Amino acid sequence: MIIDESGDPQQTWQYAERYLGGGTRDYSAYAAHLDIGDRYHPQRGLPRFQVPTFRVPPEMGTFLAGDLPSKVSGLYGDADEFLLPVHPETLAHPDLPERRTLRRLRRGPELTVVPSANARTVFVERVGGASTEPHFVKLHYPKRLSRFTRRLRQPIITLELWTAAELTRNELPVLCEVAGGVLGHRPRDAWGFLVREAGPRTGTAVGPPGGNSATADILASPLRYTVPLFALYGRDILQPRHPAVLTQLISRSGEDPTQWLVRRVVAPMVALWTRAATRTGCALEMHGQNTLFGYDLDGRRTAVFYRDCAINVDPAIRLRQGLTRPLPPVNIISRDVRHPAAHVFSLAYDSFMAHHALERLVQVATDTLAVDPHRLRQAACEAFVAHDGPTLGLPSTVFYYDDELHPDGQWSLRDTGASPRWRPGSPT
Repeated sequence: MIIDESGDPQQTWQYAERYLGGGTRDYSAYAAHLDIGDRYHPQRGLPRFQVPTFRVPPEMGTFLAGDLPSKVSGLYGDADEFLLPVHPETLAHPDLPERRTLRRLRRGPELTVVPSANARTVFVERVGGASTEPHFVKLHYPKRLSRFTRRLRQPIITLELWTAAELTRNELPVLCEVAGGVLGHRPRDAWGFLVREAGPRTGTAVGPPGGNSATADILASPLRYTVPLFALYGRDILQPRHPAVLTQLISRSGEDPTQWLVRRVVAPMVALWTRAATRTGCALEMHGQNTLFGYDLDGRRTAVFYRDCAINVDPAIRLRQGLTRPLPPVNIISRDVRHPAAHVFSLAYDSFMAHHALERLVQVATDTLAVDPHRLRQAACEAFVAHDGPTLGLPSTVFYYDDELHPDGQWSLRDTGASPRWRPGSPT
């Protein structure tokens, strides 16, 4: 993709999601697996497709309003009745719970959507015949995408709404999940959807070096373009000869490539992850898909933010911070997550962020811009210390998933024996 002034921001984001991930899904044996028909596949599928909705009365389901009021929540309903969007692949699934109930419901307006990189979260362009405020809908998908079957049940929906509010309260930049709904009344079986906003409510953009313009509030002056982080370093699968977006932005900025990467990508990513962990106990999963990068076309004003609040939470950190808000029903370390907190945080930091994203970024920067990887890793170590990362007590080696697929969303970790490279106490 060639970035230029004629690019529509929404279409640029959609193109980046679908086609700029070439070569970025090779970090595990399962990363590239998408159990989805060609019609709805992010790369091979239609430019856009229709998602049916069903009108659910309160006696048949529950509308879940989060703590963050939003104008896009009202598009889907309230306690009296809500619209339940269902992915066409899910609608055809033979073992879908509440199928008989679903067939009795009245149809609502169809959503016109474009798939994102993970296939089951979609950009919503229109509701019925009307264009709408840009937003996303995350859909129940009882088939395997990457390592896990992507069911969206009530406990996880509740977790995501809780996390979005918690991160926003702590002024961390995240695309907020603001509402959802489920069909059925048994929490472990009820399934449904989430509504996610298309921009963060808080955070700062990094501006040109020096002066008072070094940072600026995102809401006061929104960045024009957003792409998933992998779009910076991934190959364009439709135009493989195009240079990486990363090299284009750095060239446009006129800045030193190493300093650009340190100030605008590495340090902000480490700071966001570490602040979330130490302030809220939330282990953000900042791999190349969940980490978002905002920019203006001159490459001199940028920002890092996050999406997907289905994370693990450490209550011990929250206790130390004096946080008393009731915990969500799932993904609580020491309660239903059986692995030690240090190992879970290593999975998120050392594997998801450092290995899956930053190491790939380093590879492209080294090959195309002659950047010294040591300087980027050292900058990450410095940011980790500056934001109290050592207080988390991460292990001396990296933890990652084992090599097996487990039933019903279960997972297990193993010690890889590798030394972490993006935090102190290890060779860089």
